[in-house]
Amino acid sequence: MKLSRGFIFTFIFIFLFSAVVLADGVYKNIKVYFDNININVDGSKIETDTESFIYNDRVYVPIRFVAEKLGKELKWDNETKTVFIKSYKDFSECNYLEGEKFVYGLITSIDYENRQIVIEQHFDDNSVEVTPLLELDKNAVIILKRNDKKMNIEFNDLVIGDDVGLVINKYGKIRGIIISI
Repeated sequence: MKLSRGFIFTFIFIFLFSAVVLADGVYKNIKVYFDNININVDGSKIETDTESFIYNDRVYVPIRFVAEKLGKELKWDNETKTVFIKSYKDFSECNYLEGEKFVYGLITSIDYENRQIVIEQHFDDNSVEVTPLLELDKNAVIILKRNDKKMNIEFNDLVIGDDVGLVINKYGKIRGIIISI
């Protein structure tokens, strides 16, 4: 059965036109205004690797740089096209297969200068004993938790008497502390 040239032409035209219409929903040409926009967070200028711009009377800035300067944690899910911003920086769970340990204890002494703590360890059936004198890793994350709220605190905010959960890496240094109050 022979198809007429008109039918084939019409079919190709409809196919190409529908592809253009579908693409229109995803991509748009826009005009933006670049004007050496400065970003300042808490009195400090932020240098970014992407230039900020103005579009429709709104300033657009790279969100990762701003979020991290505000002490937030940002993750991008490419599958769902979603940006997740946490109000605190988290640390991953204890990885026993990598030689890590999770222990509970009460802080009994703090050496702020050397970033070390002494704990009185709490034991249960699954506890692994650790030395009471522990040093924090330089990238250690400390989280203060109350109910469903969490926030990061600095090492200098720890006090004697804090009940803590510690993730200790395979080198014997603390990489994460959680304090529940």
